[in-house]
Amino acid sequence: MKNKLTIIALVAICVLGACKKEGNDTNGSGAPITDETGAKALFSKMNSLWTNTLGPALSGTNQTYTNKVLNGTSGTATVSGSYSVTRASSSSSSLNTSTADVIITFKDYESDGLHINGTIRFFDYSNVRTACSSSGCATSSHSSLSYRSHDGSNNSFGQANVRFAYNGKSYQDAVLMSIGKSDNFRWSIEVTNSNNQTISTSY
Repeated sequence: MKNKLTIIALVAICVLGACKKEGNDTNGSGAPITDETGAKALFSKMNSLWTNTLGPALSGTNQTYTNKVLNGTSGTATVSGSYSVTRASSSSSSLNTSTADVIITFKDYESDGLHINGTIRFFDYSNVRTACSSSGCATSSHSSLSYRSHDGSNNSFGQANVRFAYNGKSYQDAVLMSIGKSDNFRWSIEVTNSNNQTISTSY
């Protein structure tokens, strides 16, 4: 009887252990980023993170950030840098310029299905000028937007650990990224994965 109870207990422990392992695999596993599809998937998640979540939280008025903490669905994003905006107008012209230049350190941060640990520099510049004359008005604009694993002096922040799902596929990797575009040109995407493989593409 004692032996039977011991066997039952061992079986129960094994079953529970298997269930726990399966749950961890579901939440914490994924394929490394090894091709253009994966690099573009990472771009899509980072672009959504900035344009839908972080950018709106950091724009508005001229301000400097020193270790400002933003909360995600879980974890934190600690922000240092600045946001500036200039608006000027006259009877014949107007100028609107904004610049966000921030370095964000993520700690177990999650938002919209992206889980990230590491440090990334986000740079977002926009300039829109309108000039009017008797013959009509003309508008010109310039912009620059980037998400990079290094600062303005090209000093690396090191790899960021990312985990996300995109188009039915799960990804998990430690990456360096250099993602950016200027004006209406295509996005330039460069991702170096944990195996030191660099994937370069455009979007």
